[in-house]
Amino acid sequence: MLRQLHETTAGHPLAAGRDCVLHGDPGPFNTIFHQGQPVAFIDWSSCRPGDRLDDLGYLAWTWCLQSQGRVPIAEQARHLRELRDGYGDIEPEILLDAMLRSQTRIVDMETANRDDPRHSVARRRHAMTAIAWASADRTLLRQYEAQLLTALR
Repeated sequence: MLRQLHETTAGHPLAAGRDCVLHGDPGPFNTIFHQGQPVAFIDWSSCRPGDRLDDLGYLAWTWCLQSQGRVPIAEQARHLRELRDGYGDIEPEILLDAMLRSQTRIVDMETANRDDPRHSVARRRHAMTAIAWASADRTLLRQYEAQLLTALR
């Protein structure tokens, strides 16, 4: 679905001279499933023109690599390979770098939200949870980078 969005919008006026139109938040939590298969994305509030690798890196991270849940890293690496193969030919280092950029973007954005006194206590607590999530997953990616690269080759 993500590749189809990117291919359909590449060169479209909505892409505003950028690579394509991004969903902006294509995680499993913004996906509708039918009989176990993803059929549609929801929550298009982050949709914008951009570089398809930003969407792909976020999708690869949120669908395939999680520090929570006790999924063996070999299985996560296999899922990452399946995702990359399904999307198209992306170099392993480029995909991992896009994942790291997505994680760092969340940490930076949510750190600003956490530190903004204009936000409610609840919003700042949410920011702390998001920082912990992205930081833990970024640590996992860095810890197993060699194994993930091997799986992607």
